[in-house]
Amino acid sequence: MDYLLNLIDHMSAPGIIVSITAFLVGIKFPDWDFKMGLKHRSLLTHSPLVLLIFFKLYERDKSSSFRYFIMGFALALALHFIFDIFPKGWSGGALLKVPGLNLSLKPMISKSLLFLFIVYSLFEGIRYTRSLTEFFYLFFVGSICLLQNMKKEEKFFRPFFTFGILLFLLGSLKYKEIYKTVEKTSINVIKISKKYYYEIKK
Repeated sequence: MDYLLNLIDHMSAPGIIVSITAFLVGIKFPDWDFKMGLKHRSLLTHSPLVLLIFFKLYERDKSSSFRYFIMGFALALALHFIFDIFPKGWSGGALLKVPGLNLSLKPMISKSLLFLFIVYSLFEGIRYTRSLTEFFYLFFVGSICLLQNMKKEEKFFRPFFTFGILLFLLGSLKYKEIYKTVEKTSINVIKISKKYYYEIKK
């Protein structure tokens, strides 16, 4: 409850509503390929292409509400792609499709592209934040989504760690506080790893 009150103090209530609405639309958007008569996992919807359109629109009218919309939508795309990168098997519907060519990309290419799409979508979501509060808001919303979809997707730890690690690594590029935390954590992990390695060698 205290966290929600703090959010409202540092973020506008309309902004939160807009970002949540955008998130709910964005998390479903890639699967609209069915409604558009495209093959599942078409690159038209299973990529950040739509974000490029939003960026152009934002350049014309840099409203705060639309900024929140992009934050929520970009986060949602990243999470959808994170779930997609951990399928039960890399064949058929798990592969990305090239629209118009009736072509399924190879597993390694599909994996690589999905990873790039995750990184890019998270990067843009973070880029449109204006404060650490907004950054942690993205982490909070993303974590809730992963928890809610854990049973449906039958996976949690790999998506959660992928999301958390990438979000904080990319966040460290914008926020010094996060950079210092990531740097300190990395040093501690290296020290522990070295200690464990030398103990095994004994």
